[in-house]
Amino acid sequence: MRKLSFTLALLLGLSVASHTGLAQGVASAKTLVKEGIALYDQGNYQEAIRRYEQAIKLEPGNYTARYELAMTYNTLGQHKESAALCKELLKDDPEPSAAVYGTYGNALDGLKKPKDAVKIYQEGLKRYPDDGSLYFNLGVTQASSLEQPAEAMASMQQAVRCRPEHTNSLNAVSLLTLQLDNRVPALLEMLRLLQLEPTGKRAEATIARFDNALGLGVKKTGDKAVTINLSSNVVGNVSKENIPDNFAGPDMLLTMSGALDHSKENSKKTAPVLFADKLALLVSVLEENHPEKQTGFAWQYFVPYFVEMKKQGHLPALAYSVQASRAEATPEIREWLAAHAAEVQALNKWSAAYIWPK
Repeated sequence: MRKLSFTLALLLGLSVASHTGLAQGVASAKTLVKEGIALYDQGNYQEAIRRYEQAIKLEPGNYTARYELAMTYNTLGQHKESAALCKELLKDDPEPSAAVYGTYGNALDGLKKPKDAVKIYQEGLKRYPDDGSLYFNLGVTQASSLEQPAEAMASMQQAVRCRPEHTNSLNAVSLLTLQLDNRVPALLEMLRLLQLEPTGKRAEATIARFDNALGLGVKKTGDKAVTINLSSNVVGNVSKENIPDNFAGPDMLLTMSGALDHSKENSKKTAPVLFADKLALLVSVLEENHPEKQTGFAWQYFVPYFVEMKKQGHLPALAYSVQASRAEATPEIREWLAAHAAEVQALNKWSAAYIWPK
């Protein structure tokens, strides 16, 4: 009996030790993954890979370690390894995360297989129809690898719908809109981007593109002479109806108003004041065109936002805050922002509470 008791105790002890060892292994795997993520964030990708590999050795089924490893492979340009690992993750997990589809698609795009990447993104969107990152990645592949601007535009618009404050999506959709020669919605998209990201190198580039687009079609050719050139696309669409995002009428009026910048009445106005005047005019013209009766993404998504902003009295704050990137070189802007900080804060508070259409 004593021998039997000893044997049972030994077996129980081994069992406890086994479970304790397993628990320690799991904990160690979690610790290694945590260390790997920290190393990745520091840009130490090779060391991060070593941590993930050690975690997987301890716990082969560790989903997080395998995903983080796949993502790190992509960062290092090891797309083949990343794709293989993501394929395994999709096979092993009945409910894979949207991030796995995104990483897999990125890997395939990196392997010069954009059509396969599109299929993976679309598979992910069937499971996660409201995931903005998948729409964004899909749009990048369509625009850059497949040179499909119209398809990319549709994807980026959905990306913006899913994440109204995602600046990369707003930047992409504004660039695509300019590429498709639709100036007015591009101006609205750039304004929204600058509202969220008013300073920095990208803001400087965006405000420069905005100025260029705003002044299109107007050229001073003499002391008292101004030449106006209307886009054939704009002229051709003015009388057309039922064209999604047809801004031909507002575009034409914007060009004509640009000629007035050189009038005697406006000659004494500063550039920031003219900018604010032009913005107010644009939004007023859009409001007069009854956006609720128009079709298209920009008419239904962006125009109501700026019209409501005008009604709430926030357009002046927008006009100056989006020019913050040139405040250092323009005392008038710097002084206005300093004197009207409460107005800018009120704009931001209103904007944060605004309910965007889905």
